[in-house]
Amino acid sequence: MRHFVDINTQTHLRILNASVPLCCIPKDSSLPSPTIDSLALVDINIVEGKVIGIHAARGSAGYVNHNVGIVDLRHGMVLPTFVDLHTHIDKAQTGERSRNADGTLSGADRSTASDAEFWNQDDVYRRMDFSLKCAYAHGTSALRTHLINMSDKQMQLTWPCFKILKEKWKGKVELQGVSLVVLSFFRDEQKAVQLANLVKSAGGMLGAAVCCAENGGDPNDDWTTCDRDRDALLDRVFTLAKERDLDLDFHVDENGNERAKGLLYIARKTIQHGYQGRVVCGHCCSLCYQGDQDLEVTMQAAKDAGVTVVSLPLVNQWTQDRDQQGRRTPRWRGVTLLHELRSKGIPVAMASDNTRDQFFAYGDLDMLEVFNQGCRMAHLDRPYQDWATTVGSVPADAMNLPQHGRIAPGLPANMVLFKARGYSELLARPQWDRVVLRNGVAIDAEVPDYSELDTVPNERRYTADQLSAVPSELPCMPHPEPLQVLPNNVLNSVPDLKSGAKSAAAGVKGQV
Repeated sequence: MRHFVDINTQTHLRILNASVPLCCIPKDSSLPSPTIDSLALVDINIVEGKVIGIHAARGSAGYVNHNVGIVDLRHGMVLPTFVDLHTHIDKAQTGERSRNADGTLSGADRSTASDAEFWNQDDVYRRMDFSLKCAYAHGTSALRTHLINMSDKQMQLTWPCFKILKEKWKGKVELQGVSLVVLSFFRDEQKAVQLANLVKSAGGMLGAAVCCAENGGDPNDDWTTCDRDRDALLDRVFTLAKERDLDLDFHVDENGNERAKGLLYIARKTIQHGYQGRVVCGHCCSLCYQGDQDLEVTMQAAKDAGVTVVSLPLVNQWTQDRDQQGRRTPRWRGVTLLHELRSKGIPVAMASDNTRDQFFAYGDLDMLEVFNQGCRMAHLDRPYQDWATTVGSVPADAMNLPQHGRIAPGLPANMVLFKARGYSELLARPQWDRVVLRNGVAIDAEVPDYSELDTVPNERRYTADQLSAVPSELPCMPHPEPLQVLPNNVLNSVPDLKSGAKSAAAGVKGQV
């Protein structure tokens, strides 16, 4: 990747005249008055890979020392390395071989199920690794991925790959994993216990989709809303997590239905089970359709529960309010109520979510793009204030990674340097010449070439005259398949990734 500035490897490095958001560095009364966009002009002192000081910029004249590397950014911006709280790298890069023909959420479920025929250990590993290469090159240092666990075959594919890649990328991208099933999955106690044990052994988190899909919140939705036994099912989820000391991460209210109130149900259960501060809720799109009174009740419950809400702007603007026939322009943007949630004191983050799969046809796990589009869609720019924390310290705190997403003395010098001198310049261009520093050293990582994925089957495109090819008979949120008892060594023995393994297609009839 071509960098806008060359940084030689030095034990001692000084970055001069850097414009840094005040929200990304410790409060210090000695720092100069910030700009209108809350940027402070500072010098950053780095020794042996750690930040040892952040001071008001003094210019370059006082730093003539042949043993110190000097980099004058000339007011260029510096951000902490990014933290991506909500992704799906197990599904990534599958969108063209099993295309979502109409772009809807239900279409995504059906085409994801159709893609299962291509899944084997080699395929899943290659796509997950490719995704991490993208994230790392763009400047992400921590990433949480949800893993489809609706069938035993998916569990046998995703978690072993997760364990290998977590170790492979250690020190580059801190990788976390969350099991993803629909809420109704937990009706079978034996399956639920087995899943929770698997997640615990893999060092993951427990998750579920609640009041999601296009009909989420409807009493007839017996897959994610589960009106008749929702309380009991959520109690089971929380009990399994508490017994194993697992954090929880939910897909919630991913629709525009006023009746979808999963965030409220989860917040109340969080308080009931004493799990405050250990729960993340993603999407929460339906908040946009809540009445003022209901919205106030929900947000207060979420605040009391210490829930972190993560918005997925790229994906939700693509799937939400989409006309199945492609004849009507969407009337709303799909993003949740970021301003209102933050004003209430609820931690809010933004994340990549899906990349080049059935739920979003684009994306590259570039958190600058996520922040860029989030600022535009949710009007986070007048003023910018501390919105940069939504891709830094807020998700880092939700992931229990206090050394990530911030720049401070004593922390590793993990940051992203830009030629752009303010937010307007930063968000006007893709910033392909950015410099990513890890432990004070500029990385030379390139985003991988898509040809690395050419070993997967040829693209299978659904065009306008091929809609019948989409398996429309598949339900949006199907019953989980009967779960076989996993072998004891499933997490310790992984098939040869070069030779591949048996396909995961058999018996898989739908996804989340």
